[in-house]
Amino acid sequence: MTLFVTDLDGTLLRSDTTISKYAVKTLNSLINEGVMFTYATARSFASASPLVKQLDLRCPAVIFNGVFVVDPKTGEHIIENVYSDKCQKFAREFFISENVAPLVYSNIDGRERVSYLENRFEDVANYVNSRRGDKRLRAVGSYEELFQGDVFYFTIIDPKSVPLFDSVFTIENGFARNVQRDTYDDMIWYEIYDKNASKANAVLQVKELVKANELVCFGDNFNDVSMIKAADVGIAVENACEELKKIADETIESNNNDGVVKFIDRRSRIFPSR
Repeated sequence: MTLFVTDLDGTLLRSDTTISKYAVKTLNSLINEGVMFTYATARSFASASPLVKQLDLRCPAVIFNGVFVVDPKTGEHIIENVYSDKCQKFAREFFISENVAPLVYSNIDGRERVSYLENRFEDVANYVNSRRGDKRLRAVGSYEELFQGDVFYFTIIDPKSVPLFDSVFTIENGFARNVQRDTYDDMIWYEIYDKNASKANAVLQVKELVKANELVCFGDNFNDVSMIKAADVGIAVENACEELKKIADETIESNNNDGVVKFIDRRSRIFPSR
């Protein structure tokens, strides 16, 4: 059986972050027929699930660029690829010493929170303003509060020194990172997570969980490179960055033309047993 895994923003989702009626109807029909389909995103479950709520997803999903593999309906963690205590401490000391004010994703008292320094609001204003009403948001008054809980992800928006961060947040120090321009506001997002967390590792974990014998992945941006390389078949949408297109096995129609869904539908009709 084939497992189809798609990125969301810029890949399955159209430019307005919606899924077309055609895509919803077709995907749900295919899933009902036994096609294995899910998503792998940089988004949190809280951010991703409202966008795909019309889909009858049954296979585990990947969130936070591979930090968590989750139940697609409840968000319950099935697999966690998270920082060690040593890595949390290392990152915290670096941010404080360099006076960096990241978004800090953590679990506090059983709740997922996104914390930021209230007196550095300008550093995260776009993120916070676009998520008004998000109950995860947590403004704090000190670095001590900022790093409370079980921290699993950092995001720095428009960092002043990418080379400095690149020299610090290395695989050798226990980290993986993704640097790219946001799909919607064109600001640079520097995202840092555990070295064992990547879309590639996580989709392979999902492949094993569902006992698929083939993995087909779809993407459009830099954080999709690892899973496109890990897939048996890696697909870029027409609107993808050139780096991704160069390594993909095939380029299909754009996100706004439902390229992902058309490909899955066509391939499932040609190879129904897969």
